[in-house]
Amino acid sequence: MAFIELRNFSYTYPGRQQPVLEDINVNIDQGELVVITGKSGCGKSTLAKALAGFLFQDEVAKFTGEIWVNATDMTQIPLYAASERVAYVQQNPEDQFCALTVRDEIAFGLENRKVPPLEIETRIQTALAVVHGEGLIDRDLAALSGGEKQKIAIASMLALSPDVLILDEPTSNLDPTATRHTFETLHALARMQGLTILIIEHKLQQIADLSPRVIVMDRGRAEGEVSIRDFLAAQRQAMEGLSSTVCRPRMEKPAPILSLSEVTFERNQQAILKNINLDLYPGEFIGLLGPNGSGKSSLLLTLMGLLEPASGSKSGFGRNLSKAKVSDLVQDMGFIFQNPDHQLFTASLREEAFFTLVNLGLLSPTKEAEAMAWLETMHLAADLERHPQSLSYGEKRRLNLVSAILHDPKILLIDEMLIGQDLENAMTWMGLLRGYCLRGSTVLLVNHHPELTSCYCDRVLFMDEGRIRVDAPPKEAFGQIAGLGYPAFTPQGYAGGQLA
Repeated sequence: MAFIELRNFSYTYPGRQQPVLEDINVNIDQGELVVITGKSGCGKSTLAKALAGFLFQDEVAKFTGEIWVNATDMTQIPLYAASERVAYVQQNPEDQFCALTVRDEIAFGLENRKVPPLEIETRIQTALAVVHGEGLIDRDLAALSGGEKQKIAIASMLALSPDVLILDEPTSNLDPTATRHTFETLHALARMQGLTILIIEHKLQQIADLSPRVIVMDRGRAEGEVSIRDFLAAQRQAMEGLSSTVCRPRMEKPAPILSLSEVTFERNQQAILKNINLDLYPGEFIGLLGPNGSGKSSLLLTLMGLLEPASGSKSGFGRNLSKAKVSDLVQDMGFIFQNPDHQLFTASLREEAFFTLVNLGLLSPTKEAEAMAWLETMHLAADLERHPQSLSYGEKRRLNLVSAILHDPKILLIDEMLIGQDLENAMTWMGLLRGYCLRGSTVLLVNHHPELTSCYCDRVLFMDEGRIRVDAPPKEAFGQIAGLGYPAFTPQGYAGGQLA
């Protein structure tokens, strides 16, 4: 028997008619590093939950087949016993946090297993060192960036010393440098300690040279294995239709639509944003890059009025916005949070798509038809009465966009839109947003994908330690970013040259 074995496994969620997983047969040996990939919504996260034993605690769980891990049938044991064999890092790190501070979060599982206090402290330090998070040990979880939260989620599971570690898009919020370090560390753990590691991931460029085994899923089935070089070659071919010529030169610069002047934001007497000067112009598609914790999300929240600066001024739309409330800005601005669950409010896809329009009193037959067209484009129109929380992480992101863009905001601020998106969906999103900018609106997008940023954006901002270090057109910007010592944030460094 293989270390992990799925035999003719199928699973259907309660209340659903169609199985989300169907006839899965997979064998994985101890110490293997396996990547599971596939389009958003194909069942990857459900497979991870099944392997971790999450789906079998309900008496009416609807499944057939078997899942064996280290000679244990995971469908027949309680969750506490399953967690001793398989550690699962969820796609949204906030979904698994149980404590308020970093130290307490990593200690939580160990304390439940009655590990001695001195050993707990040693394991906390060791796990944080693995993810380069030693400096976060005394921080509040609520004050961490999305990428920093992801590091802590990984560390909390590593501290448990499991037989199997499953990571659901563990690098989705991580910057390119942290992504590469995470993959290298996981590879070393598999090779040197015999830890069996399954990674659900779309970003394969930075793991290619580590030669993982790649399993591709499609519509609930494991379609088979593929060479990672062949997989990336197919992605590269899909990207070849794009070029930097997509970025159009601006012949004349109009007056800015929104401006920040000498803006500083502080939290707990620590400067998060430092003397920010920024002008946003109509019709721009701007990519915002930078290391985790550099201030990108705080910049977006400040622009939207959700954070109040300690000093500096904000103006836009022909008026002084320094004291403007969010309610004063929602007609002109749209916002998509880093965590999709933070802005899902209703009980159906239909209601969620109309949510902003209804609140602003803008719902009309024309807008309703436009919403339906967006939902079709985003592959979300098949079941409009479905609850938004039943969607995959990537599907939730797409629903967020539909809800935020339908009132035609002049400025759309998006924090980490590409999380949970396969390349095809990501390219669709970027193309739609570019078309939106061509109509005269402005998009500011935080992301960690230099290649797509280079192809679709007119302008690139790069932040580090709370400051905007680079503000230039893509080609010039990426040259400056490399010069600052961040080659992994450039298209060439991100791709890594594995296919050269």
